[in-house]
Amino acid sequence: MKVENNLFIVSGGASGLGRQTVCSLVNKGAYVGIIDINAEASLALVEQLDEKYVHFPGSVDVTSEEQVEQAIQEIKIKFQIIPLVGAVLCSGVLMPPSHIEGYGPKSQLTSYQQFKHIVDINLLGTYNVIQKISNILIQNQPLNEDGERGVIITVSSITGLDGSLVGYGTSKAGIAGLTLPLARELAIFGIRSMCIAPGPFETPISTTAGDMKAPPCLFPSRHGHPTEFADTVIHLITSSMLNGSIIRLDGGLRI
Repeated sequence: MKVENNLFIVSGGASGLGRQTVCSLVNKGAYVGIIDINAEASLALVEQLDEKYVHFPGSVDVTSEEQVEQAIQEIKIKFQIIPLVGAVLCSGVLMPPSHIEGYGPKSQLTSYQQFKHIVDINLLGTYNVIQKISNILIQNQPLNEDGERGVIITVSSITGLDGSLVGYGTSKAGIAGLTLPLARELAIFGIRSMCIAPGPFETPISTTAGDMKAPPCLFPSRHGHPTEFADTVIHLITSSMLNGSIIRLDGGLRI
């Protein structure tokens, strides 16, 4: 499937891996709609890249079906005849807000409310956007001789695959576990489902982890660059045989 002259939606597109994905898609000739709760950062990115190619419909809570539905419709209206062919689901939180306390000694263990907050945003919020976009993709005309109509790319984490961090890791394990069932459900419509599980990357979320310090990758012995993530997204979009799988992007690191 081509990137150029097609429309993609990127959730969490205002910062970190999502922001670089938006930039890379536009540089490859795509149009992008941003779904994000951070209006200030989103509008700044639209101004940087040109509103002709990028649209932000306003602050969106991914856990709200109504807000997500409205945002997607506004993005489609903005770009009119440009076909919506895919989505990259980057939105998520690492830690719950400070007012939601844990339990146990010094409240250091994960409480139900902390767990629920993270799962609601990272897992249920991700599926909320996926379902709304999939409902549009299945109505597309085939884009190539294979009958492809679109692609869904989710973002898990090696914490979800290697069993680390009760709230965040479990939510990301759920996203990873969604990959193949989603591919099977959407295959009849020519829609692919792929997942990227990054290791530590140079993003703002890595600076909000409190006392946790992510180790360098095995090799290269550093954290990943956002451009390396975005390059992987482009590759997944353009390679039709990639479907139903999880790509570890971690330089060999295991937690």
